[in-house]
Amino acid sequence: MTPAQAALLVTDTVDQLELAHTRGHHPIRLRGDAVMVSEDGQLTIDCVKNAGSWDEVRDATAGLLRRIVTNCRNEALEERVDAAIAESSDLVGLARRVRYAAATEFDETEVGRKRSQIAALVAVVKGHARPVDGTAERADVPRVTEERTFVPNRRRPPAGTVWHRKKRRLPRRRTVIALVAIIALVGLAWVAPAAWSELNRGWHTLLDPVDSSMDDRIDPVSPPPPVPEAAPEAGVPGPVDTGLPANAGPITQVAASFANGPCEPGRSCTVRVDVGLDPAANIGAVTWNLTVYDRCTGVTLPGGAITLPVPAGSPEAYGIGSVDLPPGSALAVAAATTVPAAAASEPVYVPTENAACVPGGSRDGG
Repeated sequence: MTPAQAALLVTDTVDQLELAHTRGHHPIRLRGDAVMVSEDGQLTIDCVKNAGSWDEVRDATAGLLRRIVTNCRNEALEERVDAAIAESSDLVGLARRVRYAAATEFDETEVGRKRSQIAALVAVVKGHARPVDGTAERADVPRVTEERTFVPNRRRPPAGTVWHRKKRRLPRRRTVIALVAIIALVGLAWVAPAAWSELNRGWHTLLDPVDSSMDDRIDPVSPPPPVPEAAPEAGVPGPVDTGLPANAGPITQVAASFANGPCEPGRSCTVRVDVGLDPAANIGAVTWNLTVYDRCTGVTLPGGAITLPVPAGSPEAYGIGSVDLPPGSALAVAAATTVPAAAASEPVYVPTENAACVPGGSRDGG
């Protein structure tokens, strides 16, 4: 038989037993002519004779199922049916699992053709007719219904000559395990000598550290990277010394302030200068200039002179001048008068606060 034919007979067997069990029939004794394959290829079971219990029927059914799948000589189907039998504890579970295991061997559209092939085999066995070409795929299958007693859990070799038997292949799982084992052995043989050599060297180093045959020199190592030098702290800008008094002669005071907001190093700076005067003195004019001081380097940059006319009796005079600031981190601007007397204002600072002499800046460059 082919696997599909055997799967149909297996399905018929469990269907017949499950039907008898669900209808409340007494246990069936599977002996004599109780199991038959009809001329239309359908397996039937006679329900007349009774067995002791359904457990006895289950054991006899397991033997019958094994007999059927053994005759088809399909190892995969045999393994699935054996697994279904082993996992079942009652007849209902056996029928359900065996039916599921056999369902993969045939297509519902081919059931009619497979039944015809089984019927042709039955006719040949009974001597009524010979199979038509293509109706039976295997004719050397022993008659299933001639067995009078089924021994549970016993597998018998299939009938037929030796040259009709197929060689059973090793399960794929065993083949994979064998390949993995071979690869592991080859890898072990490859790395074993080097591992043994390293282990032997370490062992001799522990037991005989003064072995002259071993090199006890230590390979040189690279020196640690140099520690980066700490960044020097920012210097404190020095004071501004104009060298002139705050008032002199008819000049009572000199004041300087930013005309357009705080100034920035490297740009032009506009400064307003207010000069306080003695109203009784008739001075006529006031001359002053803007001087830039670098508080880090001490460099002084005087600006151009500016002269303002002063009306008679005026108590003050003021003017606006511009000066170009050099780059620097701490600058100062002061106004100094030259006519009618020499006096100077308090400096205004650029920046106005938090000034510091940055290392590598204007002071280091001179």
